[in-house]
Amino acid sequence: MPRNAKDTDSHIGRRLKLRDLQILASVAQHGSMAKAATHLATTQPTVSQAIADLEAVVGVRLFDRSTQGVVPTVYGDILLKCGTDAFDALKQGMREIEFHATSGAGDVWIGCAEPALHGYIPAVIQRLAQLHPKIVVHAADVNPAENEFDRLRDHKL
Repeated sequence: MPRNAKDTDSHIGRRLKLRDLQILASVAQHGSMAKAATHLATTQPTVSQAIADLEAVVGVRLFDRSTQGVVPTVYGDILLKCGTDAFDALKQGMREIEFHATSGAGDVWIGCAEPALHGYIPAVIQRLAQLHPKIVVHAADVNPAENEFDRLRDHKL
């Protein structure tokens, strides 16, 4: 095993694959390499090799094996948690990228009294659509005398 942080970062970056972490999670979930292979649409030897490669990278056994299947060791549990955290961080990053890549897109809900829906609101919506073609505008008639807090809370206005 590498001894300093720089060696550890380099070692992990070269040897640890996201696919192997997915396989690790599937084996733990299904309790069997064969069942994980079926779930992942791959072969059992591929799954076994990925687990063996991970064990070689981290230097410890990740699963206790028996005739009933496999269960994660304490080390396997630690790597599973780290893998889950890594995938959660990657998913969040993808959401942020999507948000930035699709800026100017989304739904806008407008609530106004009936006269405005036939007055200046269509012109405002048309101008907004010209400036931001990815925005979808929903206009709703609102009676000022009624309590519209439910629609506001549900982001429908």
